[in-house]
Amino acid sequence: MSPTKIVAAVASVLLVAGCSGSSDGGDKKSDAVPVPKGFDLPAGVTLTKGGTTLTEDKPASVIYQVGDKAASAITVTVSSVRKGSIKRDFAFFSLDDESKASSPFYVDITVKNEGPAGLGGAALPIYAHDSSNTNLPANQIVGTFNPCPRPTLPKTFLPGSTAKLCLVYLVPKGKALQSVDLQTGSAKDAITWTP
Repeated sequence: MSPTKIVAAVASVLLVAGCSGSSDGGDKKSDAVPVPKGFDLPAGVTLTKGGTTLTEDKPASVIYQVGDKAASAITVTVSSVRKGSIKRDFAFFSLDDESKASSPFYVDITVKNEGPAGLGGAALPIYAHDSSNTNLPANQIVGTFNPCPRPTLPKTFLPGSTAKLCLVYLVPKGKALQSVDLQTGSAKDAITWTP
């Protein structure tokens, strides 16, 4: 299935990110963390400012809110970005011509639920950003896919839990993968990892 035809499963997800107050002589109003009303940031968690660029294995912490229900601080780390092979990895899939010409990428991430809410089964708003300035949602793959298993958080994902996930992206022919983006409400405020 073409990535342009895939509906992102995270339409109702809102991420709010910012950086914490400075430690060099007081809080600055411009650096205030925009947190949802009534949300208490867990002790020891420092939020990552929107627009931050990171390298692999560097974590980012954000507030992850699913609709009007669960909200929890999470720490996300992109540990690796691997290029796959359409011919080898998707040999038994029925793909359209556009997908057959694309380049698959597998993004390994670690997510820690810092609390206070459980986030079981939620899909993360993490996108592949290509050289045409397009954000591609992770491809939904039905069944077992050995090169890149575990695309969503476990059904039970309570505070203190850590999960290792793998997301599949099909980057269109002629485009290059520029970054992996954790969407923070607007594209300019995305937290990005450069492979």
